[in-house]
Amino acid sequence: MNTIQSINDNFASNSALSLREYCSDDMWLTEALEGDPDVMRDLGGPTAHDRIEQIHRRRLASVMEKTVWYFTICPAPDGKPAGTIGIWESEWQGLPINEMGWMLLPAFQGRGLVTAAGRLILSRAKAEEKWMEIHAFPSVNNAASNAICKKLGFSLLEEVRVAYNGPPQPSNHWKIELRNSQY
Repeated sequence: MNTIQSINDNFASNSALSLREYCSDDMWLTEALEGDPDVMRDLGGPTAHDRIEQIHRRRLASVMEKTVWYFTICPAPDGKPAGTIGIWESEWQGLPINEMGWMLLPAFQGRGLVTAAGRLILSRAKAEEKWMEIHAFPSVNNAASNAICKKLGFSLLEEVRVAYNGPPQPSNHWKIELRNSQY
């Protein structure tokens, strides 16, 4: 199993954080994240239960085919995941792009975990010279995710409308060029 090894990034508990490759055991995490009204508020609402297994299978297949980087965020040495983070190929305005996104269980929000996880995945992407230009599309209403983009060094490009789980929502379009970044 692929793991991006820990860093000590001064989030609330000051523990080591690691990213573990998404695996078949993470179905419960997908259910918890995708089905949570608070987590999904700015993404079009909770995912219908009958679609969650399909999402899980698609993520597993993509990870196994190495077409995406999709990891669980593990904030403690016991390895119990608190959320997910990933980079995948996508399309924007008819052109191929690399997109980054994350979700975190409500009990773990506000601790700096996604910022720390973002630093890990971006550092690895730069080191491996993969995903050198990355986009993110958090909802304009998601102040925390927009702040994470800024902390990670993304540049705000424009306000757009993006669909995740329902009709298009107002979103901010962020981009980072890893070649010229701090990573």
